[in-house]
Parts: sequence; structure tokens; C-alpha cells
Amino acid sequence: MNVGSFLKIMEKNKKVIFLLDMDAFFASCHMAKDPSLRNKNVVVASPNRRAIVTTASYNARKFGIRAGTPVFKALEMCKDLYIANSDFSLYIDYSEKVFDIIYNNFTKSFEVASIDECYIDMTKTWKKFGTVKNAAQAIIDMIYKETGLTCSIGISTNKFLAKTCVDFNKPKGISFLLEEEIEEKLWPMKVEKMFMIGPATQKILNQNNISTIRDLALHDLNFLIEILGKRGMTLWYWANGKGNDEVTREASEFKSIGNELTLNFTTTNHEEIEEIIYELSLKIADRAKKRFLQGKTITIVVKYLDDNTSEFYNDKLRKKHITKQESVQELTNDPEIIYSVAKQCFYELWTGQPILLLGVRISNLANQIEQTKQLSIDEIDLYEGIDYSEVEKVIYNLNLKFGKDKIFTGDKLLKYIEKNVVQSKFLKNDDVHISNEQMINKWKNK
Repeated sequence: MNVGSFLKIMEKNKKVIFLLDMDAFFASCHMAKDPSLRNKNVVVASPNRRAIVTTASYNARKFGIRAGTPVFKALEMCKDLYIANSDFSLYIDYSEKVFDIIYNNFTKSFEVASIDECYIDMTKTWKKFGTVKNAAQAIIDMIYKETGLTCSIGISTNKFLAKTCVDFNKPKGISFLLEEEIEEKLWPMKVEKMFMIGPATQKILNQNNISTIRDLALHDLNFLIEILGKRGMTLWYWANGKGNDEVTREASEFKSIGNELTLNFTTTNHEEIEEIIYELSLKIADRAKKRFLQGKTITIVVKYLDDNTSEFYNDKLRKKHITKQESVQELTNDPEIIYSVAKQCFYELWTGQPILLLGVRISNLANQIEQTKQLSIDEIDLYEGIDYSEVEKVIYNLNLKFGKDKIFTGDKLLKYIEKNVVQSKFLKNDDVHISNEQMINKWKNK
């Protein structure tokens, strides 16, 4: 692909869309943190007896180890395997660093697709680098220099084609797929290689003699809608090279703030699940604070393994994307409160199925700066005609500098817990009469 081809694209008012995909992301994060692991056969897994590999480094993949391989089997396949325990705080930290690099050095027009993927609209930016390929290489080089992580980039005129071609040349690769190339590059692929086609959808398509993307593209659209619902139309458009080219960075930010993590594996490990919920809560709390936003409604989002969440309704396949939400008494962007409510919602929702996706969202937002509310007794100027202790004055001054209620005394903590925890919907009614000590212990356990 040369610059001339993309100049023709620009003349047609087509966009230049990148899909950035981190290479073996979870394993790579461990190797970036500890460079001594770089030449080892690294896999990532949960620390339990029935663990499966969630990510295998490219060294480990040479032995045939893939995501989903049981750890005991992986040890048989590679005797000198290095097993790193899952660490979602590490992954989210590196994810944030990667997205910050794009935001601060290339363009603010990007859209996070998952913890290790994002779409980047380079339509107005690539010319600064001479060619589209040079622009992609500049991103790859800077991410490696700043983080020690490698990534690959797929390039096209819409998001679907960019995502599809990123796997053509991994790791550290740059790939192109344009609409005029779909018959040659896209159509020969098996339908199961297509984004959003899981085992259940593949089975339905195969039963109707649709085995390649070409079969899908040339099939009757009405029939696809009949057997797959609205998703049949989306898949048909994608198979014909059409797709959405709108890259929006947190388009719904002021209605809600949320993060979802699609796993490279499924898990039923409650400690791992709680860790993910906690890290997501920290992340959205941080984003809310940076924008001076607080929310009143907290939502947990759960998606199960395809085979367990696909059902037929009026002969149409549907996936369950389950959510549960609760509201708190006062607006908040406190990560501990967000986590507590989200975790409680999760356990009220979950019945033990393998988890494929987890998300946390805060909504019903209000801007802290623009909020006008009546001052409560403890917000009135401490120095106004009343003699307060030195401790109280120090607390007041620190709260003035860093924000209300960053520091408070024990008796105020009890009042806060009583107001925000005991009255909260996710506690049972009989909890209202528990003692202060029990209340604090219950809050800690949350």
C-alpha cells in the first residue's frame, strides 16, 4: 500500500482508520515490568489448581500453547514454562499509559474498544508523517519506547476492516485492507474468523451452507435477518466491506462513565472477578474526578460465554448482556463506594456461569463545579465566631485545598456510613438497626 492509494481515498472523502491491538498484552505487561522474562516462555493464568492459560507469549505459542490451554497441559507441552499470576491492576495501568501516548502525541480522536485495543482516526493526522505506514510505525515505536510493549496496527477506511486486518501481520505488524481488496483478502476467510461471530452464530451459518465470508456477503439479506435478527444485517454489511467509520472518544461521557473489560478467557474465580470490578471502579472514578463529575447510579454489566448466553426467541438468536444497577443516597465519584455497590450488584446477578465480560458504569451525572446546594452545619466556615481546636482547623484547611471530606474525624465517618451505607438500597432492611461496630465491619467487608 503506498501514499498514492490513500490520496485517492482522501479524494473520495474516505477516512483513514487505525485499529491498534497490543501483542499478547497480558504476558507482555509482565515482561515489560520484569525485562528478565523477555526471553522466557511466559503464560498468564489464575493461581488455582484448575487454571487455564489466559494469554501466552509468542515464545510460548511456538510450543502450541494458546489461550484456553489448561495449565497442566501447557506444562507438559513446555517444560520450562514461566507462569505469571493474573494482575489486572498492572494491565489497566499499562493500558492507560498506551492510550495517554496516543492522546498526547498523535490525536485525541480515538475510541477505546477494550483494555488492549483502540480505534484511531488518523484522517487529519497521517500527512504529518509523510505516509500512512510511517504514521502507524511512529505510534508502534513510541509505545515500545515509552512502555516496552509491542503492538500491531490494522489500517482501512472503516473500523470493521481495520480490526479484521490487524491479525494479518502480528506481532509488531502493519496491515492494510481496503474495500476494493475484500474479494481477494476478506472473502476467502472462514466465517468464524469474522468479528462478532462466535460458536453459536457459526453453527447457524454453517447449517445454512454459509462457511466463508464470501458466502455471507453474497447471501440473501432478508434470510440473514430472519435467522440472526438485526445482527444479520450488520454481518452482511461487514462482509461486503461496509462499516462504521465514526471514531468517538467517550461520546456518552456526560451521560455516563463506564469501562468494560472483555477477557481473553472465561473465569468463575470470585477473587479474580472482584479484582476486575475493583480496578474498573478505580478507573471510572479517576475519569469522573478529572472531569469534576459525580454520579448517583452505579451499574454492573456482565456477559457470559456465548454458548451459555445465546438463546432463540421467535427463531432468532439473541445474546444476553445482563446489567443491574443501584442508586446511592448522595452523588459520588468515590471508588470504594462505586466498587461496593457494583460488587453487591454482581453477586445479586451472578449464578455461577463463566464470565466473558465485566463492566462498571456510573450515571445520572452532575458537575461538581456547577452544583449549587445549601451548606450543611459541618460545611460552614469553622472560623466564624466559634473557637475550634487546632486539629479541626488543620482538617478544614486541608479539605479546602484538596476538596471536601478528603480528611475527616471518626465521629464524622460514622455519620457518613450511617447515611450512605445503611440507607443504601443494596443493604437489607434488618441492617438498619446494627451497631456502629458492626456497621464499620460490614463496610470494610464490602
